[in-house]
Amino acid sequence: MPEEKGKTGTPRTKAQLEAENAALVREIAALRRRAATPGAESQQQMAETLHNLRVHQEELRAQNEELHLAQGHIEKVSTRYRDLFEYSPIGYFIIDGNAVVTDANIAGMGMLGRTKGRITGKPFLLFVDKKSRKDLDDHFARVRAGHRASSELWLAPEAHPAFPVILESVRLSDGWGDHWQCLTTAMDITDRKRAEQALRESEIRFRAIFEQSPLAIQIVDSNAAPVMSNRAWVRMWGAQSPLPAATGGHPVLNRLGAESLLTEGLAGRSQEIPAIHLAAEDGSGEDRWVHSHAYPIHGLDNSIPEVVLVHEDITPRMRVELALSEQTAALRRQYENLRILSEIMALPASTAAQKLADALGLGCRHLGLGSGMISRVDGGRFTVEHYYCALGKTSLAGSVFSLASTNCSLVMAQDDVVAIAHWGQSPHADHPCYKEHGLESYVGAPIRVRGNVYGTVNFNSPDPSPREFDDGDREFMRLLARWIGAVLEEDGIRRELARSNADLEQFAYIASHDLRSPLRQVSSYVSLLLRRYGEKLDADAREFIAFAHDGAVRMDHLVVDLLEFSRIGRDAKPMEPVSLTDVVNEACANLHSSIADANGLVEIPAPLPMVKGAPLDLVRLFQNLIGNAIKYRLPDRPPVVTVTASARAMTQVITIRDNGIGIDPVYHDTIFGVFKRLHTPDKYEGTGIGLAICKKIVDQHHGRIWVESRTGEGTAFHVELPGDN
Repeated sequence: MPEEKGKTGTPRTKAQLEAENAALVREIAALRRRAATPGAESQQQMAETLHNLRVHQEELRAQNEELHLAQGHIEKVSTRYRDLFEYSPIGYFIIDGNAVVTDANIAGMGMLGRTKGRITGKPFLLFVDKKSRKDLDDHFARVRAGHRASSELWLAPEAHPAFPVILESVRLSDGWGDHWQCLTTAMDITDRKRAEQALRESEIRFRAIFEQSPLAIQIVDSNAAPVMSNRAWVRMWGAQSPLPAATGGHPVLNRLGAESLLTEGLAGRSQEIPAIHLAAEDGSGEDRWVHSHAYPIHGLDNSIPEVVLVHEDITPRMRVELALSEQTAALRRQYENLRILSEIMALPASTAAQKLADALGLGCRHLGLGSGMISRVDGGRFTVEHYYCALGKTSLAGSVFSLASTNCSLVMAQDDVVAIAHWGQSPHADHPCYKEHGLESYVGAPIRVRGNVYGTVNFNSPDPSPREFDDGDREFMRLLARWIGAVLEEDGIRRELARSNADLEQFAYIASHDLRSPLRQVSSYVSLLLRRYGEKLDADAREFIAFAHDGAVRMDHLVVDLLEFSRIGRDAKPMEPVSLTDVVNEACANLHSSIADANGLVEIPAPLPMVKGAPLDLVRLFQNLIGNAIKYRLPDRPPVVTVTASARAMTQVITIRDNGIGIDPVYHDTIFGVFKRLHTPDKYEGTGIGLAICKKIVDQHHGRIWVESRTGEGTAFHVELPGDN
């Protein structure tokens, strides 16, 4: 049904409809009273009135339905707003014009620690900490003035400490009642306050660390402009302009040549430069070293708004490290000096000339110089005796110069080491030797033999030395010169001893040879006397003749052994590789009769090694040792001799072990002497020269011989000989 409009064309309200409906009811009642008088006009009028009544009733019913629906919607909306009010996590309070609480939600009750009944009807001032009450009065005054108010103050809940809140209030509209009211929200900001306090404390700590740090720290922006610098930075680099350097970049980094620190930092990468050397800017300053870092500060959008520069002045540490490095280098050179000297002193036994040549070679390599020489100085005469050149130039050995024309004249004048790394830059640049030969580097020392100056040892090179000679090099030269003097002195003594030994050996040979002729005559005539007149002589006479004959024979054997002893080394030949297996087999063949008569056994469990030596002398050596083992046997068992070998670094040790009578340890150091016998001739024959011959043969081979034995437990002779290396 179309909605009926009023005269203004707007829908009528329920009250209007009800008034019109009552008027129509009254009009119908009047019409019914007139209906008592029938007439067409009244019937028509009554029908129209009934029709209007039905229309009004229908409109009234429709409006009742709309009103019911609207009321239901209002109740739902009211419930929602009530739920929002009650269950909001923020405290809500409705406060009237007298600042009295008329309502509070659950969060508000929780904040105040009271039930709603203990909150409503009471001034809000009662629930605020005393120190915040003035702020509360000012807060509500602003609200009454028609403004929205926001304040930070402290609430005082029951039985709990006060806590901070943000209080916001806004006046409610007239629809909330006839009286003035405002809605006040309270948000607990305890956590925020704690965070703010922690942030302030962190800022204080950062500032303290930043300012008091011994490291120089500066924070710069993306344009290299300083943002903040600590005291250490200012002390190290001075105060800086807050603007970037006019030339671009960072002034300190530009000075250090470390622009990459800023570049890497702005690229989001950390960088460290352990040690930057900053040379002194003027003669009065000192060099400095700086340890530098750069760390990027990342922004929220992954940008790099700032970079932290950290510098540490490591000058004292670097000076210590440099000093330590220099000391270490000096110690290393000292060690090398000692090592080279040890190598020189450990040079294998050979001629003095070879040892000195090897020593010059080691000295050249150690000092890094090209050539070296040992000279003999006699007055003003300078003779080169030994020479070494790493470049293989013609040897100067045997050359004779005037002492004044050589660099060694300075050594002789100072009687000490002279070491010059760059002769052309030294005070001696006008020396004639330098002008003629141009030797830039030189180091020389005097040599003394038996307390007297013998000459000099020196090393030189046409090139300057890459480093200055130090005290270690000078001491090396002194020790080397002392060793060379000892070698020369030993060589002189050896030469004198060799001449003396040669004379003695020649004398012994001649004397022994001349002694055999009269001995043979004595022995022959004694034997002839016994044959011709033996039957005419009594027993005593024959015994005396036998004693005389035996004495002559023993004397002849003794002379033969002396001849053999004197021959050892007289016709020395170069040492050659020798198979000890062949040597021992030949010695056993020579002793075949003695071994067979004693029912003895010579065992060689494994092949014997090769050594360097003289074959005939080695056969004589092992023949004597094996012969002694067979001779000095125990009567109750046959002799067994075992020959074995063991290798050492540069030598071979051969052991001849037997099961014989043994030797008392008291005699171990004396049995290798000439004519040293431990038994009488009637018990064990012999001259007492056999072991002396063995000792001399071993000495000729630069070896050694020793014995291990106890009486009755057998004997082991050990012979150490140079290996065939």
